Amino acid sequence: MDQKSNEMEMAMVHLAKPEINDQTEIYKVYKRRYIMASFFAFSTICSSMMFSTCNPIASVLAAVYEIPTFVVSLAANGFLLMHPLLTIVQTFIVNQTDISVSLKIGCALTLLGALIRTATVITERFYTIILGSLVAGMGRPFIINIQANVAKEWFRPEDKTTVMIAFSFIITCSSVFGVIVPGQIFKGYKYETDPDDGKWLTGKLMVIELEIFSAILIPAILFFRPSPPTPPGPINKSRDEFTYLQSLKITAKNKNFILLFICYSLLMGGFHALAVVISYLFNPFGFTPSQTSFIQSSPIICGFVSSVMYSILIRKYHLNHKKIVLFNLIPVLVSLGLSYFALMTESLPLVLLCYSVLGFFVIPCIPLQLELACKVLHPINQTIAVGFLLAGVHIWSFVFGEILSVITHDQNKTQAFYGCLLLFLSFLAAAICFSRVKLPKEDEEEETTQVNQSTQEGI
Repeated sequence: MDQKSNEMEMAMVHLAKPEINDQTEIYKVYKRRYIMASFFAFSTICSSMMFSTCNPIASVLAAVYEIPTFVVSLAANGFLLMHPLLTIVQTFIVNQTDISVSLKIGCALTLLGALIRTATVITERFYTIILGSLVAGMGRPFIINIQANVAKEWFRPEDKTTVMIAFSFIITCSSVFGVIVPGQIFKGYKYETDPDDGKWLTGKLMVIELEIFSAILIPAILFFRPSPPTPPGPINKSRDEFTYLQSLKITAKNKNFILLFICYSLLMGGFHALAVVISYLFNPFGFTPSQTSFIQSSPIICGFVSSVMYSILIRKYHLNHKKIVLFNLIPVLVSLGLSYFALMTESLPLVLLCYSVLGFFVIPCIPLQLELACKVLHPINQTIAVGFLLAGVHIWSFVFGEILSVITHDQNKTQAFYGCLLLFLSFLAAAICFSRVKLPKEDEEEETTQVNQSTQEGI
């Protein structure tokens, strides 16, 4: 009944609006779309670097500032928690204005957070780094939640999936960039021999990152534009049909979106939680830190390869998104189910194979599920669909990561088994929820395919 009432409410809105003849509209794409996409991509990288700055040097910072490790972790965990807290604010702002306002707010908050962190040079206290991370975390939803809107406003409908795959890969893997700078700054540093240099190096790190962010984010604030003069296709027709409160009400009643929300949160939240506890799972089986780091990078490398491959296949053969995700979840579950047994063999090639398969098939599911969420909520603003899904991921990755950390804290084989089992159950529950999602008829896609042939190219 709820689904039927939603459909009736949408139909009433459409009947109240005048008919728009799509054939009279001029559709055009502009070369500057790549510049706008670059602004978004690099802004995302800066936000992710703010998140991962302290992670690779957490133990060093704990010793330098003489604080517990969980206090150091507050910089990253607090950053993540800001996303769900600010998502409603971000979606409201986009609903009332446009995506350029959202991106500029996000960039400004990221810069402000980076600036606050540099105060550690003066105060020599870690709380300034935590405060700066919280402020930058407030800006993250204003940046990454608009990925679907950027793809929709600037690119042809047939290019949207390819662009979404690229954006999702950047968002998922861009935190790697944040590990590079701290590693270089603290390379060769030992607290035992140079205790007084640690705070100076930390301040130097914060200043360098502020300079990097300023060079990237200030141009984005000045030159990012919300949309081109003419739309790239008829996918842009349904805008501003509902008030913000109506959109939230329809979203909360949409059973298919709720199922996608649960699925995406369990799947990607579990994937992020795995990255947090992977060393706890591997240590009992004698894997060295260098081997663990090598295995941990394999899902990202394989995910990059599969993302390129799937974008080509989807564009060329117009593959069904739901069937692709269902197919991919099968090897994902198999690889997770066998991961503990691979660890028991203490064979690096076998463990590497399991996690490579996991990354190869799970990373392409990210943009496809986001796009499916936009479809089941159509014509609700896409920022709401993407924003709430990403908020769910941040909440579950934090909660699940803490649960796994508690379970595996002694780092023995029994605890590693329970950790692997919980990861498998999280992914299995995600697969069950996704299999129950029912998609609407895709008549609009057939319409866009016909119009795309006459799309013009602009500057």
